Amino acid sequence: MKRKVFKSDIETLKEEGRSIMDASIESRFYNRVAAVIAVLSGVSPSKAADWFGMTGRSLTGWVKKVDEEGFESLRDKQRPGAPPKLTADQLEEIDKMLQGDPTDFGCNVWDGPSLSAAIRRTFGVDLGTRQCQRLFHKLGYARVRPQTYPSKGYEQTEARDSFQKKEQR
Repeated sequence: MKRKVFKSDIETLKEEGRSIMDASIESRFYNRVAAVIAVLSGVSPSKAADWFGMTGRSLTGWVKKVDEEGFESLRDKQRPGAPPKLTADQLEEIDKMLQGDPTDFGCNVWDGPSLSAAIRRTFGVDLGTRQCQRLFHKLGYARVRPQTYPSKGYEQTEARDSFQKKEQR
């Protein structure tokens, strides 16, 4: 029997399809239902798990769960965890704050402690320093450290020369 020749890489297509199936809560539910139906139709759990991009152990557990509780048991349950302290609108406003001058908010520079203080004053929400550092990352900001000496590529300046002399001593 002739095999179909694909223009694209098969593994890449499979991964793309699996990412679509995992994109939302509903699509994950439908993916699980389809995998369980495949097993109920006679496909081995390991083969169906490979097709649907899951482990065989998960799939056999879902088959058992469906047998005992029905297909609705495959839906994702509410996940535990604290609700976010900041709303999406507040995050947008913080992003605008970070693009502005930190002195407008009583800070010298934008860092974890200063952002924490600014959020406390502006929104009345207490976030720790580490949470604010994660918030910087989430909003797409990178940590930039100040240089203690002029960077390479600049002409030899007095500051660079004096720095080099200090290092040689």
